[in-house]
Amino acid sequence: MKLLASIASLLFTAVGLFAQSNEVVFRFEHRVGAQPLALDTTVFALPDGRNALLTRAEFYVSEIELNTADGNKLALTDFFILANANNPNSAHSAGNRNVHAVTGLTLHLGVDAAHNHLDPSAYPVGHPLAHQSPSMHWGWTAGYRFMAIEGLLDNNNDGVPETIFQYHNLGDSLYQTVELTGTSTSGNGMLYVDLKLDYSRLFDKLDMSGNLTQHDSGPINAAMMRNAATKGFITLSQASSAAAPTLQSARISASPNPARTTTTIRYALDVNGSLSLILTNQSGQILRRFDNLPANGAQEIALGNIPPGLYSYTFYDNGRLLASKQLVTFK
Repeated sequence: MKLLASIASLLFTAVGLFAQSNEVVFRFEHRVGAQPLALDTTVFALPDGRNALLTRAEFYVSEIELNTADGNKLALTDFFILANANNPNSAHSAGNRNVHAVTGLTLHLGVDAAHNHLDPSAYPVGHPLAHQSPSMHWGWTAGYRFMAIEGLLDNNNDGVPETIFQYHNLGDSLYQTVELTGTSTSGNGMLYVDLKLDYSRLFDKLDMSGNLTQHDSGPINAAMMRNAATKGFITLSQASSAAAPTLQSARISASPNPARTTTTIRYALDVNGSLSLILTNQSGQILRRFDNLPANGAQEIALGNIPPGLYSYTFYDNGRLLASKQLVTFK
């Protein structure tokens, strides 16, 4: 009876959360000026008139706080994003949250001091703060690279970028706060927060003479981070429920659910690319990840070290959300 009561309680909680929450997903549009950014390809003009192209562009976002439509603030604790122009279609799930619409948000560029000096090895593979390739961690003292911007600059004025530049911005002093306004509303159980990036804004009044390799928290690195926070590098797109795709959630299921030690996810999805299955907790932390799955099949998930509670299992096609449902675990 005690076990049945425990399961009933979890199911009641799950139903309650289902009724009032939406999965919050962050998406990024990587651009330079009016052009979509394609690494190694897109040539754009810097403020000083010289041409440039980017070969690497990634940065951390942490300590996000949503301004909800009812006038409250919702902090997404222990949620981090590594935005990477090399994976432009990636979607970053913050899990299911009790929010239906946002009117703005506060985010921070970089990794907060409480997490900046921790060991990347302590995080599971796939977590933004785990080891990355290429590396986003500088060392114990400096912590993570808050932003890594690399490319080529046209230094001989022939219109073709040829000179390598690298700006790896790191150090607690470079941590930046960004306040954004805009409206995103939920639909189909999803709330998309769409952020538009303009990498050309990073170079506003940036002195790109002399040494173009700056892995530091020096003046030029600090100037780029200030530009990222104050020059419109990141803006909140106006989004609505119309932007939410029709999901294929009816074509996925977990059995058993509730589950104790294992569950099997069965699915049959329309897939164009690489299919991934991700299990996350309510804070959006990835607990299990399975990549390169076929379009139809079954995937067993071991739950032995996962605490009792409510979780989301979600399928992505090359970063595009396909389907998502809830899983209840118990002991």
